[in-house]
Amino acid sequence: MDFKQIQYFTEVVNQGSFSKAAEHLFLSQPNISKSIKDLEKELDAKLLTRTTRKIELTDTGKLLYHYGQRISQSIEHFYDELDDIKNSKKGNIKMGIFSTLGTDIFSELMALFHIEYPLITVRFVEDGALHLKNTLLNGELDLVVMPLPIDDEFDSIPFMKGDLRLVVHQNHRLANQETVSWDNLREESFIIFREGYQVHELIMQACKLNGFEPNVICETSQWKFIMEMVSFNQGITILPQSDLKEIDVSEGKIKVIPLIPHINWQIGIAWKKDSYISYATRTWIDFIKTKLEASREKPSDVWKT
Repeated sequence: MDFKQIQYFTEVVNQGSFSKAAEHLFLSQPNISKSIKDLEKELDAKLLTRTTRKIELTDTGKLLYHYGQRISQSIEHFYDELDDIKNSKKGNIKMGIFSTLGTDIFSELMALFHIEYPLITVRFVEDGALHLKNTLLNGELDLVVMPLPIDDEFDSIPFMKGDLRLVVHQNHRLANQETVSWDNLREESFIIFREGYQVHELIMQACKLNGFEPNVICETSQWKFIMEMVSFNQGITILPQSDLKEIDVSEGKIKVIPLIPHINWQIGIAWKKDSYISYATRTWIDFIKTKLEASREKPSDVWKT
C-alpha cells in the first residue's frame, strides 16, 4: 500500500464516483479502478460497493478513508511546514559562544532577529573555545563563535575584532595612566578567564614574551565575577574590548586602560565545512552579515536598523 493508492481511494470517496475522481486527478478512470482493485487485493478486503446511484463504503473502506484523510492532512501540513522552513520562517539553531564575548551583543541582535523571525529560536551554549570547536565537529552545534584564523575544516564569517585592555580599580596605582606596558604588570595579582578561553592563552603568551609569568590568583569562566573582583580591588584583569562595543564599567569603580604593545584578536562565526546548514541557520548568518555591514558604516548605532 502506498500513498498514491490511498490518495486515489480517498478522492473517489470525496467525489462520489470514479469518473469525477479521475477527472479531478487528471488520470484515466481505468487507472483509478485498477489502483483500488490492487489495494483491495493487497488488503484482502473489499473497500467499496457500487450501486446504480452511488458508491458506499464497507467497514474496511470506512476505516481506510478515516486514516486516508489523516494522512492527507499530515502531508499537507508537512508541505506547509516545509515551505516555512525553506522560507526561513521556522527552525531551531544551537550556537556556541564564549563568555568573554559578552552576551549583551547577542541580546540586541536576538531582539531584532526575533521581530523578523518570531518562529526561529536561537539557543546559546557557553563554554571555552576549544571545547566549543570539538562540539561543533561532533555535530552537536550548528554554529560556534571561534578565534580567527580557523582550520580548513570550517567555513566562517568575520564577526568582531579588537584588542586586550587592562581593567583595574579606580584607586589602583595604574588607574590614571593613559597606557600601561605589559612589563609593568609583573607584580600584580591577575584575575582571568580559565584555561580553554582564547583570552587566557593571549594573556599567558603576552606575559611570557615580556619575560614573566603572571601571578594568577583566580581563574573563572564568568565575566561578571571577574568584574566584581576587580571592583572590590582584589586584583587586576585583562579583557578583550571589541571594535563594536567598549567594556561596560558603569556598575563598578573601575578603569579600562590600553596595553602596550597592543595584543589584537579577531573572532568569527564558524560552521562545519560541507555539512548540512539548515534554512534557519542560513537566515541567522545572513541576518548577522547584514547587521555587521550596517554597524561598520555607523559604529555608534551598533546593531540598530
